[in-house]
Amino acid sequence: MTPCIRFRLKTHLTLGLLAFTLIAALAAFSAPLTATLALSAPEGPGPLAPTALRCEYLENPMGVDIPKPRFFWVVEHPERGQVQSACQILVSTDPKAAAGDIWDSGKVASAKSTQVVFAGKSLESGRTYFWKVRTWDRDGRESPWSDTARFDTGLFNKSDWKGVWIGKKNQLRKEFSFKGRVKRARAHIAGLGYYELRLNGRKAGNHVLDPGWTTYDKHVLYVTYDITSFVREGANAVAVTLGNGWYKSRALLLQINVELEDGTTASVVSDASWKVADGPIFEDSIYNGESYDARRETPGWDRPGFDDKEWPAAEAVKAPTGVLSAQMMPAIQVTDTLVPLKMSNPQPGVYVFDMGQNFSGWARLRVQGPQGTDVRLRFAELLYDDGTLNRENLRSAQAEDHYILKGDGEEMWEPRFTYHGFRYVEVTGFPGTPKLDSVRGRVVHSAVEPIGSFAASKDILNGLQRIITWGQKTNLHSIPTDCNQRDERMGWMGDAQGTAEEAILNFDMAAFYTNFVRDIRDVQDEKGRLSDTVPHIWGGENADPAWGTAYPLICWYMYQYYGDTRVLEEHYDGLRKYVEFLRSKAEGGLVKFSSYGDWVAVEKCPGAIVSSFYYYYDVKIMADAARVVGKTQDAALYDKLAADIRTAFNKEYYNPKTGDYADGTQTANTLPLFLGIPTEKEGGTWGRLFDDIVYKHNSHLTTGIVGTKYIMELLTRNDASDLAYDIAIKTDYPSWGYMIVNGATTLWELWQKREGPSMNSHNHPMFGSVGSWLYKALAGINLAPGTTGFEKILIQPQTVRDLMHASGSTRTVRGEVACAWSRTERTIRVEVTIPGGSEAEVVIPKLNIRNIKVSEGGKTIWGSDKFIVGAAGVTGAVDKDNAIRIKTGGGHYVFVLEGE
Repeated sequence: MTPCIRFRLKTHLTLGLLAFTLIAALAAFSAPLTATLALSAPEGPGPLAPTALRCEYLENPMGVDIPKPRFFWVVEHPERGQVQSACQILVSTDPKAAAGDIWDSGKVASAKSTQVVFAGKSLESGRTYFWKVRTWDRDGRESPWSDTARFDTGLFNKSDWKGVWIGKKNQLRKEFSFKGRVKRARAHIAGLGYYELRLNGRKAGNHVLDPGWTTYDKHVLYVTYDITSFVREGANAVAVTLGNGWYKSRALLLQINVELEDGTTASVVSDASWKVADGPIFEDSIYNGESYDARRETPGWDRPGFDDKEWPAAEAVKAPTGVLSAQMMPAIQVTDTLVPLKMSNPQPGVYVFDMGQNFSGWARLRVQGPQGTDVRLRFAELLYDDGTLNRENLRSAQAEDHYILKGDGEEMWEPRFTYHGFRYVEVTGFPGTPKLDSVRGRVVHSAVEPIGSFAASKDILNGLQRIITWGQKTNLHSIPTDCNQRDERMGWMGDAQGTAEEAILNFDMAAFYTNFVRDIRDVQDEKGRLSDTVPHIWGGENADPAWGTAYPLICWYMYQYYGDTRVLEEHYDGLRKYVEFLRSKAEGGLVKFSSYGDWVAVEKCPGAIVSSFYYYYDVKIMADAARVVGKTQDAALYDKLAADIRTAFNKEYYNPKTGDYADGTQTANTLPLFLGIPTEKEGGTWGRLFDDIVYKHNSHLTTGIVGTKYIMELLTRNDASDLAYDIAIKTDYPSWGYMIVNGATTLWELWQKREGPSMNSHNHPMFGSVGSWLYKALAGINLAPGTTGFEKILIQPQTVRDLMHASGSTRTVRGEVACAWSRTERTIRVEVTIPGGSEAEVVIPKLNIRNIKVSEGGKTIWGSDKFIVGAAGVTGAVDKDNAIRIKTGGGHYVFVLEGE
């Protein structure tokens, strides 16, 4: 313990004597003086080591091609309400990150633990960097250093790539050797449409359907692998299998860079010295499936010493024109393996496996039989009444895989370059009778990490959370797709923007959306137009405004939820071009053109009002984005434009005789109310909407994907959470519960279960926007108004109807935010977790309880109508709006409100 030194200074002491006394004290105690004469250290434990280190949102990423990457960490402290007051970052070429030879930030007075931009020496291509961080709390106490994290840079410059694009066949190989022990080896690969990389008989990494789909004449993604453990001194072999993918052709660019222990370097690149052949995959198509002839396998082709003298040389192929960019997002992977619930035999030789879950991926086959036996696997979401596959909704997609046996004992196979959306697998041509373990379901999608959870006492809500999350994750395939089974699987932007907030709360979407908004920018033309799908395959080149809004909305969500200003800076020009394009199409101050509007609504509202709503919304976002990036003149311009649009909107669509907007459908009234477009002159709309839902439609929605996105939050905002809850738990048509009680395991494309060949996807996440309402309203987890990145949090659970408890949590860029509440007739218990360094307002409804007392951890914090100081981390409380509103810092709290 550092002694406390007290100096009794008498008035006759001179300045010299004071200096002497101080020097003597230093010598006596060998302890440094800090900012004050009182040397007592604050009592209690200091901060813990920072955790959850990330670089560009990713853990230990490979192939970072951003010259100034951003760092993130989570502040940990045993004391409630503590904050980071300073930090120090070291970036080094030393694996222990001890030297800080690339960047030593020094002790920087800053509370930032997210979006911290690298400011050291210029990073070099193809290097490994190590970093760590420590922090200081508000009392000046220092944390231990974090564990060391790392990131590998990719190839920054086009000139860093030494190879050429090659192709001709779908199997490519090359042997090479090293004279010396390998110290470090990296492989950088762009294999189009898809690739599988193997070295010395082993697959590199766990990626599948790689690389991600892009607009290939704008960007081509490459992947970096650490292959140090794969290559060795002496002979080596590299082998690549290519599939068509969305590129619909085959091309390879590869570069292996190796450092040997003696300091020398070597490279292996794709060129005409490679050998090629047609492999056992003789057909592959995303929609139609994959066919594999095991008799054509060439054992050992991916190992050194294989005789490839009969194989022709590779040929240079036309290179895609897009910029090579590192794939800095979670790759598509096999994330789970499902065991079939049952197997049926509806016809002779026809076996149908029920996986019990609709998902994206493929089937793994286990089989033994004669050489040349052709086993066919077909996939479907539905069955006919006789138990056979109903594949009408797949339209032209064949969704069919073939495996031809080599006849060498038990064989196991799964495809590489296709995927399906299905629940049921039909197997025909099987030698003998299959067993339940002859087929396994392989769940395949972009491996975004699940970060959110929700549960409630009303079980239909748990079912809703399940079908939302399964539908969302199995429609992430490097882009957010609309469906995963039929001849579509496109990046429809209306679907993407509609589900973005739900996705952010359930999954770690930051790196995924960073890539996707660049994909959106890649389809933008010189006029500022966007396309309905990204990459653009289907839909118009002039996006419906409810679809084009995905660009500004997702950028804005990234700023709100992640505190990401860089996305606004990098895309500002693109966003402005898009808004100016909309402005050029305005008629009487409003954008009215529409292709889809409130898609698949039960009662269709006019497309023009939907487009005008998004024009207003996009302009408001543009004004706010301009303020964030410091463009004050633009902000003023777009504020003025938004005001003009609002005036024109009310003039055009409001009917003073009825109080409705446009035709008075639920969506038509919801949209202006959500953005506060009505003024005092435009009254009555809220009452009209409420009556339409409750009395005309018996608490059912008639909205499509646009109105549905906003109506639940609007109801909650206007003290009608009970009505929103009534809607959410309905089980008759139209409702989410109707899907669930009719067997849905993922969200449907339509409110109803339609049997027929047209629009009838049973895995379509676009109605999943309600997922954000589960978190915001029922679990009560919200960003505090006007704040970003969960720096300030509003916990305000809605204790509605017969719901007796609910809980939710989501891992934010600052750490976990959680709320679990339960109630009895006279008590409400609210347990919350707030990240270190964040602030929160916890709103506990009083209901009809009188003589209220609120305690936390056994200490009373509210009684006799006033706040009582005492509980650590609790800084205040007020009685307002029929609730006790409690202020806290970071930490874990258990509040109990009780009374009579």
